[in-house]
Amino acid sequence: MNVLPFEVLLHIFLHLDLFQIAKYRRVCHSFNNVLAAHHFSNLLGLAHIGHTNGGVEVFCFVTPETFGEAFFTKAQNNLDNAYTTEHRAGKFKKYPANSSLKVLRIDPLKTINEVSLFDFLKGHILSGPLPRALGSMTKLFSTYLDLKGNFVTGPLPPELGYLVHLKKLDLSDTLLDGTIPDSFGNLVNLELLDMSNAGLTGCIPESLGNLENLVNLNLERNKLSGKLPDMFGGMTKLQTLSLNRNHLDGPIPKSIGRCMQLKTLTCQLNRFSNSIPESIFRLPLLRSANFKSNLILSESPPNWDGSVEVVGMEATYDDCDPGNNPLFSSASLDRMSLNVVSHPVQEGNASLLLSNLDLSDNQLSGRFPNYITSLTSLRYLFLQENNLTGPLPTEIAELSCLWTLNLGNNQISGTIPNSITLLANLRHLSLQRNKLSGRLPTEIGLLTSLGVLNLSHNHFCDEIPESIGRLKHLCTLDLSHNALTGEIPPAVFMLHGIVTLHLNNNNLVGQLHQGILPLTYLLSLDLSHNQLTGPVPVCLADSHPRSFLPPRLKTLKLSRNQLSGPLPKYGHWGSIETLHLDHNQFSGLLPMHTQDLMNLKSLDFSHNELSGPVLASVLRGKSIESLNLSYNSFCGNLPILWSGGMPRIQTLDLSNNQLSGFIPISYLRFSQSELLDLRGNQFEEDLGSDAVIG
Repeated sequence: MNVLPFEVLLHIFLHLDLFQIAKYRRVCHSFNNVLAAHHFSNLLGLAHIGHTNGGVEVFCFVTPETFGEAFFTKAQNNLDNAYTTEHRAGKFKKYPANSSLKVLRIDPLKTINEVSLFDFLKGHILSGPLPRALGSMTKLFSTYLDLKGNFVTGPLPPELGYLVHLKKLDLSDTLLDGTIPDSFGNLVNLELLDMSNAGLTGCIPESLGNLENLVNLNLERNKLSGKLPDMFGGMTKLQTLSLNRNHLDGPIPKSIGRCMQLKTLTCQLNRFSNSIPESIFRLPLLRSANFKSNLILSESPPNWDGSVEVVGMEATYDDCDPGNNPLFSSASLDRMSLNVVSHPVQEGNASLLLSNLDLSDNQLSGRFPNYITSLTSLRYLFLQENNLTGPLPTEIAELSCLWTLNLGNNQISGTIPNSITLLANLRHLSLQRNKLSGRLPTEIGLLTSLGVLNLSHNHFCDEIPESIGRLKHLCTLDLSHNALTGEIPPAVFMLHGIVTLHLNNNNLVGQLHQGILPLTYLLSLDLSHNQLTGPVPVCLADSHPRSFLPPRLKTLKLSRNQLSGPLPKYGHWGSIETLHLDHNQFSGLLPMHTQDLMNLKSLDFSHNELSGPVLASVLRGKSIESLNLSYNSFCGNLPILWSGGMPRIQTLDLSNNQLSGFIPISYLRFSQSELLDLRGNQFEEDLGSDAVIG
């Protein structure tokens, strides 16, 4: 057949199985010429290249032109590498990558084994590159092309732009690793375009602006870069726009504000800059807008005529002097600082449905954005990790639907307005790491839906309000790093659902309360750096006195107080991981029966008045990483370490005690490290200066 004219071979091949003939294309030059001809360039098949250990069959697209061992090996290795990345090495069984591989020809007018192509692929895995021939399958892919979750690779063939009747194109969770072809702008009937988490790179082509029927555009979790084209003016049907977790920069396009059906906008974790166009906040159906972790700035408002109409409400400032009022400083962020109201907002045009607004981790500065108090449907408001200053407005109470308010890590000052207690639906309030001061609102107990209250790292003073005990749903209470005084209200220990209780770094006084024991869900208790006095109470409910602390506790920090008496009997705390009682006045012996502390990672009893021997059981922890018994009065010989004892230890400090005798040879494994500090004792020999100096 090698001598037959090209036209004759072509006529013969049209009546044969091209994928059977393709086995010989590397042998016969004339075969190769015919198979590479445009007559067969659109032929497409599925090669059966292996299966997983779970019995899922693996296929790859193949054409007569690509048929061959090198191509099949590459497709197999592609899946192998992907499985290795996902820590599933060895889960894929390859078939020999030769001409014996079974190939199912794809006929656009027929089915595979009596089912459609995509129904056939639903139970299988697809690997390897996407062929250009897919673009010719206009009848096979009449309305949708769904390859979600497969291991197909790029580059994306521009020929896919020929599938102009497609309404759904889903290439998400694939391994495309290439650019978006400009030809995708031809897919004008698309309603859904999802290429999220597909390894895409390069810029977003402006031609996508032709896709005026799009309802959902999802390009999140890729490596797309450059400026986002101002291409959304005609996308009047768009409801979801997802661009988060890319490398996009520059301004957010104003044309997004013309997508009147838009409900969800996610732009977080990019490098968008400048201010947010006003028109976006006026979209009537917008429910969620996320701009977290960008470089968005505040900017001074435009010329202002003395009145602003926001969300159908009019706010008038009759006697304001824009030159003197801090709302209008060049660094301020107010109703207009994000360009939200550079022109009056007409009734019916504002985002009455906006329930989720995230501007956290940007470069916003100036005062709290007062315009936000007009977004009365908000449930979630995130403004943390910015540079906001000035007081909280009393109008915050108008956000009556609010569930979450997070303003942490700013420079907000002044007092918490009493009006905040009117937010009856509030479940999460985070104001930590600001410059707030004054007393906590007396009626904070009115926020009965609160699950999280974090006011740490501020300058609050005076006593903790007794009304805090009415917060029956509270799981986290963090008032640490303030200047609070007085005793801890007994009502705090009536919060039976509390999981995290941090009151450390204040000026609290009094004794520890007996009522902590009923807090059965408590996992973390930090009362360190206060002025608490007296002994750790015990529970006398049965014949064996127990510690006052709940058995599920993972973290207990009572450091740097004035506590005294014996150490709590912590041997039954099987969940404890961190136990810090240092810098107090505890005395007596170490408790016996500590062998159950299998999860203990950090123990610090330093700077107390403890005495007696160092128990061997203390030095047996399999999880212990840091152990500090320094600056006490422990005496006697060091216990012999068990073989393999404390395998994770990083720091062992027994310095400045009254230990004596010989150092057991079992400590030799610390001699060449800085793990061990035995200074200030009375040993008869040491392990070398490096070890004892530590």
